Amino acid sequence: MKSVPYIFVCSVFLLSAKTPLFVSNIPQAHRVTVEKVTDSYGLSEGPQWDHRTQKLFFVDIYNQYIRRLDPATGVVTSAYVDHGPVSVVVTVSGTTDKLVAGSGKDLILVSWDGEQNEKNVTFKVLTSIEPSSSDTRTNDGKVDLSGRFWLGTMANELNGRTGDWGNAPKLGSLYRINETLQSEKEITPVTISNGLAWNIKDDTFYYIDSPTYQVAAYDYNSNEGTMSNKRIVFDLRKTNMTGIPDGMTIDKSGNLWIAVNGESHVILVNPKTQDLLKMVEIPAVSVTSVAFGGPLLDILYVTTSGYNLTAEERKKTPDAGSVFAVKNLGICGVPGNSFKCNSCD
Repeated sequence: MKSVPYIFVCSVFLLSAKTPLFVSNIPQAHRVTVEKVTDSYGLSEGPQWDHRTQKLFFVDIYNQYIRRLDPATGVVTSAYVDHGPVSVVVTVSGTTDKLVAGSGKDLILVSWDGEQNEKNVTFKVLTSIEPSSSDTRTNDGKVDLSGRFWLGTMANELNGRTGDWGNAPKLGSLYRINETLQSEKEITPVTISNGLAWNIKDDTFYYIDSPTYQVAAYDYNSNEGTMSNKRIVFDLRKTNMTGIPDGMTIDKSGNLWIAVNGESHVILVNPKTQDLLKMVEIPAVSVTSVAFGGPLLDILYVTTSGYNLTAEERKKTPDAGSVFAVKNLGICGVPGNSFKCNSCD
């Protein structure tokens, strides 16, 4: 399949840095829209836009599915993975029918082109991230510009709750996995290894350990895949919001879009000034992650959780667990990357 070229063309309409993003603030021609684009699932997470196919991949963690949305038709296809919770999925460089996913404690290679539903998809374990004796699982992950896969772990949840709500602290880590499948711990210990992003210059890495309520920044050496000089660029506790920061992406201006788990919004943060710039309300009880997609990378796809809700919570937010598309934001995202792997054929 011929690759689709990246075209960065965005609306020049922007609000001032201090203006919250609510529909009433915005001229009609630039009204932000939030559209439900999938059915409601369980714990939907880890949206990853594939520019080659113009499709959105995401996972349904505890139901153990990799799902793929075709925005042109609205069709979602699903592949069941019989290997434990599926926390994240990314495409593999140079292939059209291979994916790598965090599943259980392992990094697995999945053979699936996404065209048809699979009741029990073919996969193989590429490498074990943590020992079988550990009470942990994989969580969020992304690929850097050089094709390395950064994959985090966390303690298993108790009663479906995470962070301050139930899982053991400081049992997780963030790993860097290269093309030969060698893994290195880069940040440890952490409690819930979550959002990751690199700036467009590839010299700064942003990272979230959710229960800290903070976004950390590091100087990033893209040649070596190493980091240094940690500093805090945002702290949710310094706002009037509740919830914890979860998945994260970055736009071409260098600002961070962060899903707030336990709440119904995505926030926009300037990591240079530590300012909260904007907020987008999502009609679901708990927002989990975000990714830019679409031909121009100007649509923000937002995953949400419908897992372990009470009957009352489900009644209040029947669309929890769905994926939403936020349009008319006036900004483009940064392209995602595919994992470079010598053993993924």
